[in-house]
Amino acid sequence: MIRLYINILAVCLLSACQPPFMDSSLGKSGCRRCHSVELDPAHDIGCIACHHGIPEGYTRAQAHNGLIPMPSHPTRMVGACGRCHAREVTAACSSSHFTLSGMIRAVWSGFFPGEQVPSLLELPIEEPPCSKKGLVSDMLRRRCLRCHVYYQGDDYMGTTRGTGCAACHLSIKAEGPLDHRFRGKVPDIRCLSCHYGNFVGWDYYGRFEMDYEDDFRVPLIKGEHIQRPYGMEWHDMTSDVHRTAGMGCTDCHHSGPCGGKERDIKCLDCHMEDKTGPYPGPPMNQKRIGHRPEDLDLVACAVCHAVWAVQDRGRSLIREDFPDYDDWSYLAIQGSSEVEATVKACVNLPYEDWIIPRMLDKITGEYRQGLWFESFTERRWGLVELGEDARGRLTVIRPILDLSLTYVDFSGVVRFDNLRPKIINDNMGSVNDSRPDISPLWLPYSPHTIGPADAFRTIYVRSWLNGLLN
Repeated sequence: MIRLYINILAVCLLSACQPPFMDSSLGKSGCRRCHSVELDPAHDIGCIACHHGIPEGYTRAQAHNGLIPMPSHPTRMVGACGRCHAREVTAACSSSHFTLSGMIRAVWSGFFPGEQVPSLLELPIEEPPCSKKGLVSDMLRRRCLRCHVYYQGDDYMGTTRGTGCAACHLSIKAEGPLDHRFRGKVPDIRCLSCHYGNFVGWDYYGRFEMDYEDDFRVPLIKGEHIQRPYGMEWHDMTSDVHRTAGMGCTDCHHSGPCGGKERDIKCLDCHMEDKTGPYPGPPMNQKRIGHRPEDLDLVACAVCHAVWAVQDRGRSLIREDFPDYDDWSYLAIQGSSEVEATVKACVNLPYEDWIIPRMLDKITGEYRQGLWFESFTERRWGLVELGEDARGRLTVIRPILDLSLTYVDFSGVVRFDNLRPKIINDNMGSVNDSRPDISPLWLPYSPHTIGPADAFRTIYVRSWLNGLLN
């Protein structure tokens, strides 16, 4: 009798990954025998159309032979997504979200002004970094550019995403059936998987990232820190008035299929007197300072209408090939799941059991030695600072290039110390020459904290315009 039970159990276990028996409850065919998947009708075309594999396989190894786990990855999306969406894929490959050219150009030009800016795939790899360019490139590849479509995001619930086309258009569920429903209109939760922290996007939702130090990480619930879906906590601030009205990111930022020819909606498209825009708002009084036709090319709307702005200063990025984990335990939470996991795994171990850390190259998917840590001299939200951009237009600015890089090798030797953009060391001219009290490290940006106009800034704009036009 015991042998009979054993034989029955063995048959059940062996049949778990075999084709289903006749009309059993496992009677689904192919991949869906094992994978519970939610699909939208347009993409319910069979799993192997994109993922390949052998759905008739009798074992997992057979079924997954030749499997492509991420067919929308940038290296494969032309052959997968491009078969049906050739125009969109072509446009995506040149879009700023795909190339991150603006971010790379800002950093590279700050450290190496006048030199040719490499593209994403041209960023040099030096291991270990022997030159300033090698160090800056390593910082971009492994710490800064974590929101590229080559990378699936940090290991937090709110930051995990697909790659390539799926980074924006595919939903991700932490639990339950695999949500494989592709959306034409990108939901805000997908935008926020990259636009979180103190960058444009979170401020639209009225969020300001808390400081990294453990003492600043509040509030507590029953003595424990709250959940961190983005790897960090945040202060709740005033949301953008458009968010309060129920508008999502793509209501304005819908520049065609993946960055095509259609332009983003501008403020004047919805706030002109005739109110002809797609989302007509309160009409703009063209007699008011800043609203007059002659003012429109001289002053950005956010100069008066931004309610608050981010002013993080003194960003320090430090690569350590064998860090003292005790020193970093106080700053283990800093928005990087790689840093957090490594520090927490080692800090309570004896020194001889510490591991040599590794960090992923977000573009190639390869690991290299060393961790990039981050800290700030000052993290603040505050009054909006103003300056002129390269075209002489008055705009909102923030200390984007107020950063320094340091590299400590495996032996504890400091190879580079406090490497900073040359515009601060060489005292070069900047877009803010009209504001000698503002550092050239402050660059223009567009805060998404729009609300009622600030009276004091309006008075400043009046005097600035009068001096400019007269």
